Amino acid sequence: MKILLIAKHPRTGGAAIASSRLMEALREKKVDVSMLVQEGENELEGVYSTTHGFVKRWINLCRFIFERMVFLRQERSSSIRFLFSLANTGENISRNRHVMEADVIHLHWINAGFLSLKSMEDLLKLGKPVVWTFHDMWPFTGGCHYALDCKEYTRECGDCPYLKKPRKRDLSHRIWKMKEKLFRASTVQVITPSTWLQGCVESSSLLKHWPVTTIHNPVNSDIFNPVNREDACGNLGLDPSKKYILFGAATMNNVLKGFNYFLDASRVIAVEPGLEEDVEILLFGKTKENVAQLFPLKTRNIAFVQSMTTIVELYSVAHLFVIPSLQDNLPNTIIESMLCGTPVVGFNAGGIPEMIEHKVNGYLAEYKSSDDLAAGMSGILASKSYDKLSADTRNLALERFSMDRSVEMHMDLYRKILNKELQAE
Repeated sequence: MKILLIAKHPRTGGAAIASSRLMEALREKKVDVSMLVQEGENELEGVYSTTHGFVKRWINLCRFIFERMVFLRQERSSSIRFLFSLANTGENISRNRHVMEADVIHLHWINAGFLSLKSMEDLLKLGKPVVWTFHDMWPFTGGCHYALDCKEYTRECGDCPYLKKPRKRDLSHRIWKMKEKLFRASTVQVITPSTWLQGCVESSSLLKHWPVTTIHNPVNSDIFNPVNREDACGNLGLDPSKKYILFGAATMNNVLKGFNYFLDASRVIAVEPGLEEDVEILLFGKTKENVAQLFPLKTRNIAFVQSMTTIVELYSVAHLFVIPSLQDNLPNTIIESMLCGTPVVGFNAGGIPEMIEHKVNGYLAEYKSSDDLAAGMSGILASKSYDKLSADTRNLALERFSMDRSVEMHMDLYRKILNKELQAE
């Protein structure tokens, strides 16, 4: 059984990290697995890139810019520029050696100029068993990665809220029609990390005929494990007597990630007596230096973190992790935080309610309510039974997000579709 994972990149972004972790976990089980990416061939063993040399990198960039330029004329605002993908340009990988040798092709996130709809057609025509992990809603929408309150994907898309001039037969509808033509005669085994996203697939007009299985992304609980807090504070230059609120600032410009709700919530809790002296905010991920000045509490920017040791230390020193996403699948960061014993505060949206058990391993805030987000943050900061809360947080994560169970479910699915292929011959 030779498995080929296909993704834009092996490390950049949550979907890329999830696919790389799956490859590493399958390798631990002695599965013959490799990954084909557009960029980043030297970052992991078994990762192969379609890009070699300056000319190919330049072509990749041109493809990416071309797709953005086409959308630029129609986008509602610059804040959603990268939340809609046309897949109007990409490369043909159907004759790639690794694709030809694979028994099972497992797609992950393939946008941003990697695979176009035509590329997908060429790949599906090979007749190989295909598995596709949906890391967002794009495969069954007219272009958006998350639909938020829009339900047009359950019909034929159109009147798209991402567009400057939405109408019944707008760009989203045209893309939906192209996908319909491509997918109507195909059957691909879908994996969704959350049952919420599975429900979206099953209610979609495009792909409700495709089989769907929910399997969470594998996260290694031996790596994401609480470390000594005082030692971690020393390594990070932090004060162990302080309580730290952790926020992933790398996505602050993404309107779906709800940065302004977190900012407003921090202003609400800042007026509580004594809190200004005892609590600090840690922003991790690449962000502008002046962002810290927006907060009423002392705030530190932690530079973009590549070291896994540093990431685990950040989770371990934090008193809570805040993720105010307006819609999300099953964020890796929530599992990572919980495995490190750090409770999470987030909105009741997307797949997040499947991860946060209200007041057991965090706080599930009312959707788009900065006040309730603040109540959750304040409640955990003031908790008199925090040690139990922290222990329950890790124990629940170990129970619900077992890496071994995730890997076994992937392997069972591969065997199942291969057996179907053999029986059909």
